[in-house]
Amino acid sequence: MSAQAPDRVILHSVLDFGIIAPSRDGASVLRDAFEFAKVAEQSGYAAFWVAEHHEAHFAWGAPAVVMAALGQCTTHIRLGAAAILLPLYSPLAVAESFRTLAALYPGRIDLGVCAGVPEDAVALRALSSIHSSEMGAISETFAQKLPDLAAFLRGGFEPGHRFALGATPQHALPPALWVMGSSERAARRAAAHGAHFGYSLFHRGSKQDPAVAFAFRDACQARAEGFHGRLKIAATCICADTEEAADEQVKRVEHWLKNDLRIVVSGTPRQCHEQIAALIERYDADEMMLFHLWHEQEPRLEAVRALADAFQLAPDDLERNHIYAP
Repeated sequence: MSAQAPDRVILHSVLDFGIIAPSRDGASVLRDAFEFAKVAEQSGYAAFWVAEHHEAHFAWGAPAVVMAALGQCTTHIRLGAAAILLPLYSPLAVAESFRTLAALYPGRIDLGVCAGVPEDAVALRALSSIHSSEMGAISETFAQKLPDLAAFLRGGFEPGHRFALGATPQHALPPALWVMGSSERAARRAAAHGAHFGYSLFHRGSKQDPAVAFAFRDACQARAEGFHGRLKIAATCICADTEEAADEQVKRVEHWLKNDLRIVVSGTPRQCHEQIAALIERYDADEMMLFHLWHEQEPRLEAVRALADAFQLAPDDLERNHIYAP
């Protein structure tokens, strides 16, 4: 493991899936996301990301639309998608949507993409006209679409090309591009196309293997132009005032996670702080993103504030937004 540079900027962010948990309804979960983003900004978090899912138990399916609205109720926190299901969409359409967001909120937009597609056969066919039997084939289109997306975002086509300056709007600086995944292949693919990498520790397919993180570092160093990609690790978290309260919530959520997700961090703020710091060191990460597994809003906001205090986050630290290269 490489030693962290003394001046490395470690950023902390939060992730909202918009899950409609038992006893909740979609409208209130959606409203809660806006308060959540404002509290995260006030507490000093660097970014607030929202997920893309299309099942009925989620409060939204279009993260770019939610991000546009979130930008109106916040002032400086970064807003991101984790992650756009790129195999389902035209790279140009994705680039135009997120360059538009970047024009509306300069220096604040993160575009996370992944190779995943819905496992729900009905949703998959509705979104892509593809049968579930062809799921593997459509996921493989990610390898072809990612370089096109990068070119549309940054203007990577040859001079004279219609999109030589990038997708419309061309006056906007591009958003930061992230590849989200849990494999060495995804990590190396991110670096190969000049994208930052987000490593999920909580999805069922994740092996929680530091070798994935090191593969990204190695691939970044191998690039001739010396790409300094950032590594974000994503973990689920249940943080409470007492161990007993945290343990009780662990038991509550385990039955509706249905083995799709695993709980990575749990305990009191002190215990969670120690676990998170250990994860950052283990994976040599630049950033930590937490998905707080609370049914209700208040415990989630209390956890976000408590961990912000534990990590001494600074709400007015706006310089951190300048660490991302276009």
